[in-house]
Amino acid sequence: MSGTLPSVLGGIVLSWLLTLAHPASAQQMTEDVLYLKNGWVLRGKITSTASDSLVRLRTGDRNQFAFRRAEIDAIEQERAPDEKNIRYRGRGFGHYTELGALATRNTSGFTNPSAFSFQTVNGFKFNQFLYAGLGVGIDLFDNQSLLPLFGSLRGDLTRRGSVLPYYFADLGYGANITGRDEMNFPARTYSGGALFAAGLGIKAIFNRNTGFLLSVGYRSQKTSFRTDNQFGSTDTKANFQRLALRAGFAF
Repeated sequence: MSGTLPSVLGGIVLSWLLTLAHPASAQQMTEDVLYLKNGWVLRGKITSTASDSLVRLRTGDRNQFAFRRAEIDAIEQERAPDEKNIRYRGRGFGHYTELGALATRNTSGFTNPSAFSFQTVNGFKFNQFLYAGLGVGIDLFDNQSLLPLFGSLRGDLTRRGSVLPYYFADLGYGANITGRDEMNFPARTYSGGALFAAGLGIKAIFNRNTGFLLSVGYRSQKTSFRTDNQFGSTDTKANFQRLALRAGFAF
């Protein structure tokens, strides 16, 4: 039963994310979307008929485009976003800022099971499925503070619509900035260790490629400490395995 609560929380949050990622109602306004083979995505209203040799699209700014059917990869009807200037960006600089809780049962015996976590990632988006960046943050446990430095891989699982599910995977090192604890006897000197995290999230786009983030994932942080007393020194290792629940923004 000790691992039941994190599993239940993770299942609830993941179900909520997937619900948000699905169009909520068929009654909402829709628009025609042309996905071209050259990578273009155009939104508006199709004005041609099925028998026409050209597919004609009138956009929201009253421009009209015509394409041969051989140039078109797909024609979809999707929920119209609230902001007309939303456009998917498949390449370029990307930034993520996230904060939230790291929670699980108490397995280590010397730290509180919950923790506060903040991180920011800057990098480059090569295509829909691959973003690579470098991140830095702060993880505050009950009696330890760590400064994670890591590389991050991310990608969008779809490029259609205004709510995009994505994956992430982080790997790096958590530098322990707690230092030496002289307040208690025996004294302890803390060290950091390897960091790994992976999970899923959604990005709700509200202005071009700027979006609000919600994510859930697994996070593992290794640490150690040395205990000094009159009999010598003892090294103790730990692996903090956490359920990471985060919110933030990206652009």
